[in-house]
Order: sequence, then C-alpha cells, then structure tokens
Amino acid sequence: MKKLVIFFLAAMMLMISAAGAEETDLFRQLNGKLFEFSSGAGGWSTELTMGENGTFTGVYHDSEMGETGDNYPDGTVYLCSFHGQFTDPVQVDEYTWTVKVTTEADPEQEAETFEDGVRYVLSAPMGMEKAETVTIYLPGTPVEKLPEDFIFWTHLEETDPEAAELPGFGIWNEADAAGFVTYGEAEEGAANEMLSGGWTPAEDPTVTEELKALFDKGMSRLIGVKHEPVIYLGSQVVAGRNHAFLCRSTVVYPDAKPFYTIVYLYEDLKGDVSVLSIADFDFGSLCSYGAAK
Repeated sequence: MKKLVIFFLAAMMLMISAAGAEETDLFRQLNGKLFEFSSGAGGWSTELTMGENGTFTGVYHDSEMGETGDNYPDGTVYLCSFHGQFTDPVQVDEYTWTVKVTTEADPEQEAETFEDGVRYVLSAPMGMEKAETVTIYLPGTPVEKLPEDFIFWTHLEETDPEAAELPGFGIWNEADAAGFVTYGEAEEGAANEMLSGGWTPAEDPTVTEELKALFDKGMSRLIGVKHEPVIYLGSQVVAGRNHAFLCRSTVVYPDAKPFYTIVYLYEDLKGDVSVLSIADFDFGSLCSYGAAK
C-alpha cells in the first residue's frame, strides 16, 4: 500500500508543472540538467545537477585503487559532496551568459574514514573550488567561439572531431580551468519539457529486469551518486521514448543519508539510452499542492 501511495504521488509530478518559482529563462533551461567535468578515462569526475532558480548540487569522486595501506587494502577514494547557487545572470550574446557562483561543501563530511577495506578522504569540490563567476554556453554555440581549454576538458574533439556547434549546454570556470558539459543529449525534439504533458503513467510500477537493464545502461557513467530505481513511473513517446523512474539515491560516501529523485532517461530509436535530467523528489511540495495558503 505504501509503495502504491508513493507511486501515485510521484506520478503526479509528471503532470504538475512547478508553480511560483521566480526563475529566469536561463535557469529554467538549466533546471534538471546534469553536467560533468572529468578525466575522460573513468578516473575522476565532478558531476553537477542543476535545480530550480540556479541552485545546484554536486559530487566530486576520484578512485585511486593503487593507494592502499594496512587498513585500506582496496584503495582510496577522494570525494566531496557540495551545493551552490548561480545568481545574477547576464546575457553576453545569443549563445553566452555569465553568472555569479557560490559553492559550499555539504555538512557532516568526515576528513577521513575507512569502510569495507577502502579509505575515503574528503577533498575540495574539484572544478568549482575557486569559482566566483562562470560562463554558460547554450546548445548551438559555434565551436570556434569556445576557449581551447574548454574544448579540451569537455573532450569535444574526441567525441565529435567534426562538430561545428556545441551539442548541449556548457559551463566554463576559468578560475579553475574547468569545463563542464551536459552529456547524453537527446536528439532534437526528444528532450521536451519534462512536465509539459504527454506522459503515460505505468500500469505496473514494478522495475522489471528489462527496465533495470535499460536504467543501468543510461546511468553507467554516473559514479558519484548511486541511484537505485524503486518504481517505474511511466513513459513519453518522442523521437524514441522517454522514461521516468523514482529512485532511492545515495552519495557514494560512508553513512550518507539516502534521498529520493526522479530520473528521466531517453531511449533513442537505436536503443541507446542517455540521461535527460534528474529532479529531486519533494514530498513536501506534493503534500501541499492545492492546499489553501
């Protein structure tokens, strides 16, 4: 019964658009987007998840399995979970914005801890450590307008050497020489507004083996936060199909408290799966929806 109630509440989020949020158009476009700054070889990455009104959460994660000791034979993981806010957006041209940034590490993170043969060491939020102002590039930005270091750190020349335009959103933090980019961008027309309608709630919310395989395929690059699908919410037919899962999410850190999210995935016509967005699941907002103020 409890699971069905959660399913009902979560399904409502597919039909209800957020009301009353004083967002700029830029922040509305960024809401729910995932950005990645990484080595490109699976060694380390910083992931940013954008929220409403320019807020964001982030995780830095670096696995060094060769750094071992008596108490940690299975290696060392450097990590940091953090949050922050973009403010004061200024449009520079049709492709570019600048925003001010504040970043703060999440509380209650131990400097060093050991668990299951692994040493966990608290680190700085790599890529956002010195950020005060960053540049936002919109999809379609000509590659010739992008800084060389941004192109290098977003691996654009590796993924598409012939690209003339930036396929997704980009964040350039010059102070840390860090380039973030949205990955797994869906084909044009597929990444519609997630709450605009057209969703078909699942008749059966069970996450079957087939759905779990689809989910794992789309989430394979995310290493800083573990997302466990607990309910399949529904789908939306586009140029392919969008899928929505209610997930129990946990930052990869000892004793981290779980929270709930809705993960949106895009499955293209070839069967490739990518992340569209991840949204916090706010029980409070759902319970207060329609209540008298």
